[in-house]
Amino acid sequence: RLRLYRMPFAWAAVDLMRLISNRGSQSSLDRGSIIAGSGSEVRSRSLDNKYNILPFGSVQHSLNTFNKQEEDKLSDEDLMKFIMDDKKPSPLLRRLRKIPGVFRFEVTAVKDTPSFCLTPDFLELKSQNSENSELALEVLEFPLPGLSTPHTMYRNLLYVYPQFLNFTNRQISARNITVKIQFMGSEDTSSALPVIFGKSGHPEYVKESYTPVAYHSRSPLFYEEVKIKLPSDLTKDNHLLFTFYHINCQSKQSQDCPEVPLGYTWLSILDNGHLRCGTFELPLCLDKLPSLYSVSPTSLPGLKWLDNRKAIFKLELRPVSTVHTQDRNLERFFTLCDAVAEHRPLVHQAEALSQAVSMLKLVRLEELVQFLNVVFDKLLPLLLLSSGMGAEGAPVTKEIFEVLIVIVDRLHSGEEVKKDLLGRSHYLASYVHYIFSTPVLQETRATESEKYATLKPEAVAELRRLRLRSISDPAIQPSRSTEPKDREGILKQSKLFHEELAYCIVFTSGQMREKVYSHLWFFFELLIKSMSQYLSDMNLWNSPPNRRFSESFLGIIFTVVNIGTEFIKHQDADVTEMPNLSLGFFLNDLLSLTDRGFVLRLIRHHHKELLDNAVAEPHLHDRRIDFLRVVCSHEHFVTLNLPLAPIFETEEGNKHVKNATTQVSPVEMLSLSRKFRQQHFLVGLLLEEIADVLKADSGRLIRRKAVNLLHSLLASHDRDSRLWDVKVKVKVAALYLPFLSIVLSALPQLQNMSDSDKSKLNARYANPRNVASLIFTSPVVLTPPSPSMNRYSTPITGFSSPGSAMATEVTQTLLYCFLWVLKNADDATIKGWMQRLPSEHLLHFLELLDLCVSNFEYEGQPSTEQISSQIYRKSRDMKARLEESIFGTTGARKEMMKRREYPGIDRLFPAVSVSLQEKVRWRKDLTQWRQVVDKDKSKLELQQEALVSGNLTVETNLIVLDTLELVIQQCSSMPELKPVVAGVLKVLIHSLCCNQSTLYLQNCFNTQRAVVAKFPDVLFDEDSEHCTDLCLLLLQRCMSRFESTRVQASASLYLLMRQSYKVHFSRMKMYITLSLASLAEKISNQDESCLQKSIGTILIYLETDRAMQSTGFLTQVEELLRNLKVVSGATVKLQDFLKDVDMQIDLMYRIAKCLQNYLDLRLMWLRNIAMKHVERKQFVEAAHCFVHSAALVAEYLSRVEGSVHLPMGSVNFQKISINVLEESLVCDEVFSMEREGICTGNCFSEEGLLEYLDEAVELFNRAECYEAVYEIYKIIIPIAEFHRNIKKLSVIHGNLKETFDLILSKDNKRMFGTFFRVGFYGSLFGELDEQEYVYKEPGITKLVEISSKLQEFYKMQFGKDQVEVLKDSLPVKKESLDPNKAYLQITYVEPYFEEYDLKNRVAYYERNSNVRRFIYSTPYTLNGRAHGELSQQYKRKTILTTLHAFPYIKTRISIIERQEINLRPIEAVIEDMQKKTRELAQATTEKPANMKLLQMVLQGSVGTTVNQGALEVAQVFLSEIPDDPKLFRHHNKLRICFKDFLKRCEDALKKNKSLITFDQLEYQQELERNYDALAHNLQPFINRRIPHLYATTRL
Repeated sequence: RLRLYRMPFAWAAVDLMRLISNRGSQSSLDRGSIIAGSGSEVRSRSLDNKYNILPFGSVQHSLNTFNKQEEDKLSDEDLMKFIMDDKKPSPLLRRLRKIPGVFRFEVTAVKDTPSFCLTPDFLELKSQNSENSELALEVLEFPLPGLSTPHTMYRNLLYVYPQFLNFTNRQISARNITVKIQFMGSEDTSSALPVIFGKSGHPEYVKESYTPVAYHSRSPLFYEEVKIKLPSDLTKDNHLLFTFYHINCQSKQSQDCPEVPLGYTWLSILDNGHLRCGTFELPLCLDKLPSLYSVSPTSLPGLKWLDNRKAIFKLELRPVSTVHTQDRNLERFFTLCDAVAEHRPLVHQAEALSQAVSMLKLVRLEELVQFLNVVFDKLLPLLLLSSGMGAEGAPVTKEIFEVLIVIVDRLHSGEEVKKDLLGRSHYLASYVHYIFSTPVLQETRATESEKYATLKPEAVAELRRLRLRSISDPAIQPSRSTEPKDREGILKQSKLFHEELAYCIVFTSGQMREKVYSHLWFFFELLIKSMSQYLSDMNLWNSPPNRRFSESFLGIIFTVVNIGTEFIKHQDADVTEMPNLSLGFFLNDLLSLTDRGFVLRLIRHHHKELLDNAVAEPHLHDRRIDFLRVVCSHEHFVTLNLPLAPIFETEEGNKHVKNATTQVSPVEMLSLSRKFRQQHFLVGLLLEEIADVLKADSGRLIRRKAVNLLHSLLASHDRDSRLWDVKVKVKVAALYLPFLSIVLSALPQLQNMSDSDKSKLNARYANPRNVASLIFTSPVVLTPPSPSMNRYSTPITGFSSPGSAMATEVTQTLLYCFLWVLKNADDATIKGWMQRLPSEHLLHFLELLDLCVSNFEYEGQPSTEQISSQIYRKSRDMKARLEESIFGTTGARKEMMKRREYPGIDRLFPAVSVSLQEKVRWRKDLTQWRQVVDKDKSKLELQQEALVSGNLTVETNLIVLDTLELVIQQCSSMPELKPVVAGVLKVLIHSLCCNQSTLYLQNCFNTQRAVVAKFPDVLFDEDSEHCTDLCLLLLQRCMSRFESTRVQASASLYLLMRQSYKVHFSRMKMYITLSLASLAEKISNQDESCLQKSIGTILIYLETDRAMQSTGFLTQVEELLRNLKVVSGATVKLQDFLKDVDMQIDLMYRIAKCLQNYLDLRLMWLRNIAMKHVERKQFVEAAHCFVHSAALVAEYLSRVEGSVHLPMGSVNFQKISINVLEESLVCDEVFSMEREGICTGNCFSEEGLLEYLDEAVELFNRAECYEAVYEIYKIIIPIAEFHRNIKKLSVIHGNLKETFDLILSKDNKRMFGTFFRVGFYGSLFGELDEQEYVYKEPGITKLVEISSKLQEFYKMQFGKDQVEVLKDSLPVKKESLDPNKAYLQITYVEPYFEEYDLKNRVAYYERNSNVRRFIYSTPYTLNGRAHGELSQQYKRKTILTTLHAFPYIKTRISIIERQEINLRPIEAVIEDMQKKTRELAQATTEKPANMKLLQMVLQGSVGTTVNQGALEVAQVFLSEIPDDPKLFRHHNKLRICFKDFLKRCEDALKKNKSLITFDQLEYQQELERNYDALAHNLQPFINRRIPHLYATTRL
């Protein structure tokens, strides 16, 4: 019974922004977005658009509680107040009653149109409905105030919002009130139309709609929205009928229907033909409605009204219609246009129409934009119609065109109107492109049915042609009754629309003219499209272009262009940019429509006028370049510029003259001559501009724009499929041949721009792989717009995006174009051009090719670390700029002064951050809150950019290589051959040092080998450095990861050595070795492995070269390659042993040894070794490095100069170290290399020799090797004496005195070093496996210390459990060791001297220098144990000989010889007793006496414990005479040793007694008692002799 009625129950609010994002407190229901107004106003406003909604997935949400809806708080204002209070604690919300429940819903972002979707008008967008597809409904959004778009679809809706009904203080017992809303077609109650959109579960359209019931409320609030689809033909009878009911909730027997009528009210839809809109308040009629009630609700007699017609019902109407306008002026204009369309004479309505057109200026912009297409479709035919009225229509025509100008100007000046980057209205562009059609006038008008009939395109075109011919073709004579006449009855010829529009443009004046030419693009586009449609409708495309339009029309066009040129010349820079571009596009389009000769004259006129005035107005340079860029974007640009072969008609008459296909001299066609400019007009203009902007005094910004114009044009040729044929491309390239000479003349400017390029070949390559080139930024390539392209969809720009310095960008773009011409031009033409070049210019041409190589080096894909460093660098630069602004070094005033130098820069480049704009303090339009860096790009994008860059590098370098081949072919006949070939080699070498592809390298190596084979004298010239550079680069390429590159480089290197064998081979070997040494520090493990493979390849070439087998070439190359292997291998291992300093020094020593014949490098490596020693405070080794360096220099000076006062060579240094003699092994050829740049430094002079000696003296002093200091001074003194340097001699002798004093005071107190034998066993050690070294450690180093140090070091390298130290010194059996572990065997060793050697090494220093032999002892027994009884204790003495003597330039030296001596037990005891005896003798005779040492030795000899040990030895070995006669001598020798031992003990006791004081008397007595006991016990053993031995001895 009550199913039709509803009532408010509960509500809940969901913050969608918080639901779909993680913004927490962010909410679209912001306080600032809610302003006072009616419910419909709040409902009509869109949510605030300041939140950027990021893409999100499906979001599910559940509501569990709802708020009970209060009957008196149903308005939108109350609801929004509750929502705002919900964001903060409020007592108002506590009073709301909560209702539990569950409501689940899902929010999903719609990416594509659903498969079954309805528009707000219930129209299907896609009819793919199926059972599984979900229904989607688009919700109509009311546009925000100030934002509007032109209507492009039919929509005619009306939204009705009942708001309030007041029955308070009314004598009506009604409390449950509802309102029934109906849209009536007439006053009949049954005439309700089914135009109300139904709700869910109801039919699509219904006749009536009920508002929710306000339970027990006499003044209910309504929130219902009733949506009505208005009929297209509204009449005055259409109205809204509102019926008010009281609803009985309880059923009564006397009343079946729950509805109790309370009253009626109504509202007409139209108000004098105007659709109603806004808020209305209506009275309530209590009686049943009569007929004709809607005509005038106030004039109906006999009706009962509530409260005497007082308005008690409030509602709002909001139409959304593309048919009915809300602006009265606009509606009046449409009404008059309809009257004209209904064949009413225009003459009678001219004044009213003029007023209506004038009132269009007052229409609100929002309303004007919405009906823009309709307004233009009405205005443009009226413009043509009024022009046919003669003088009477002139004011109307003027008014119409002025209104048209005003509308266009308003659309450009309105901030809320959508515009492109150049400020052009998007709506105007869309109208011209999609909607505009040329108006056609005819006396017999088409009916409405004909106008909207659906015709085929062919039929429409034919109809338009017939109409046009009826008014424009004089051959067709229409009937007199249909032709318009003037007052005198003379037939008139009606104008065409494009003619009338051109006339209107010309005859504007004053402020209107300025507006026309400010927005000239729109009128030109109307003009071009109308001309095109005219040609299509009249089928004139096949007619000659000079006959398509009348001469008068072309004259008007000339006037329009001339006026436009004057406007551009005399206006400010910020006004003329768009008119200039519009004029360019207009002439561009005219080239396709009319006589091209006429258009080219217009182009020449405009260009010349701008050029003549550019001196006074610098911004005209920009206008000229922009104009050329647009004109040159014509789709038939190439055709327009090629020489025309056919016959054409001249202006003087009908004489037919053949065009200049006659022979033209090559010089004229290869230079920018007058003849060239005549035959190739547009290209000539462009190349003239390029030549002008490349002058030194031209502006940088103009230069960039002009060069980028040429670049874009050439790029468009490459993309044009019509020009892909090779023969065609050659002809196209011939158009740009003068550009080669232009770029060549601009070479000085290009060189200045690339001064920062570190890859210039006049600098030496420290490392060719690190050669830096210009950073490549590809300019934006612009395609000239095709006829089918909407040029307004993209901004007109002629320059690349900012990113690099201007000089670099211009240089790169110029070189793009330069290489394009070289690539596509005919080879014979290029060779002929080069043949005519002077030698100096040809060398400049090669420098230009070299610059191309620099600019287009492949940079590769940046790594994450590189990008991070770039970001850091950018942030650091921004900080520096901020500091400059704060401290006043930059400012707005300085920036303003800079901008005065070039007006219009801000407008010309609104988004370019060049040097003149990068310090703008604050520009909202230029501020970018987020800088786009490489890190923002995806990996795929970076890979794609790297791929494009790599392909570009290959292409440019191959072009350069092809051009070099042409130069080589051409230079054979040149008289000055050598500099040209040297220039070619320079470019080839430069390209090899850059990052290149394998394809290019293969071709480059072929060319390089051909050049070397053809011109070897140029490469091996003594004054040339190309040979050194080439060796360096070939070695570098021998380390390539790619086998093909290594093979090619190896072949080039081998052929280079082979080519130089007979004359220059010594130099070649030196160059190769020096090159490898310069690369040494940068070689990695992989590089070294690749180099070894390349060396193997060279050896294969060597073995298969039969022609060289019988020469010494084979041996010398093998020796060279061995040295290369050692140097590269040791260099790589340096990186692997960064923590192993000993291994590093060994490797550095190995490198220096291989470079013994390369004195400069050997000195460098010796100094490096010395620095390593200084870091470790190993001063004596560092000093010996400088001694070796001094000996090497002395050897050089002795062989080259042979001065008497200089040392004879390394032999003079042998007293310091016998190792120095190895410096005399230098090859004699080395000393003749001074002219090759070898041994030319300051080191190879007396000053260098003295410098090395002085450094050695300082280090020997720090190492306390004072004797070596004396020996060095013995070398320095003759030099000082020769030069009479008394001051230096005085210093030297003073230093010698101090040195000798130090020797006397510190002789035996100095600690020169301790020696240890270290053996390495295990594969983990690599090349150290099974190697033995003698280590020199600081003076008081103990065995435990060095063992711990080495063990910990190798544990860090190999792992904690992988290293073990062998505790004994026995020979190591490797088969018994774990192969997965590393073993160390460390033994303390002492210097070993023979008896005769000891006689010559008396001093303490002498016994610690030049030591090569060492000894250590190992105890053992015959049963395998190390220790046993004295009678079974054997000893093995091991004598080691090292490769060099200590001290040396390194602290560990390999053992080259081992000698073992096994001692019997008695021999071992004899050796021990002799040692003790020597210690006693030394302690006793020491001067001054050392009492502590003496007492220590005595205690160890006669002490109680030791006493027992000596006595035990005597008892074991002397108690009985041995049975073996071989031991008789040992028995006797031991007896004598004991006798000497006792004698030395007695002497020591006496010495000690003379030294002690009274407090040590008791200690002395104890020692004497021990001695007496020992002597007494030993006496029987000492006196026992072997009779046979003495008898033999006596014999």
